[in-house]
Amino acid sequence: MAAAMLFAAPFITVTDDNGFPVAGALISIFEAGTASSVDVFHDSDLENAWTQPIQCDANGKTSGPIFVSPTPSLKIVVTDSDEVPVPPYPVDDWTPYALEN
Repeated sequence: MAAAMLFAAPFITVTDDNGFPVAGALISIFEAGTASSVDVFHDSDLENAWTQPIQCDANGKTSGPIFVSPTPSLKIVVTDSDEVPVPPYPVDDWTPYALEN
């Protein structure tokens, strides 16, 4: 099965409006327009699933890339560790970054 990266950069860093990392940020991925979560993976073979929400470290970074199976669009919800949304999230109708074969 083909894979797509959720974001263009392999490791995601969540920052606030001032550009500072959001320690312990939480990332959740859903089908666009819904509250139905989508499986996301550590690897492009789509075999090693992330547990959601994906928790970022003290520097606001994920521990690896986030892959999804190709899909028309997703809803991305990013919050701080207290589950307060981090602007500009949530974002609906997000299109994953396609991987070239």
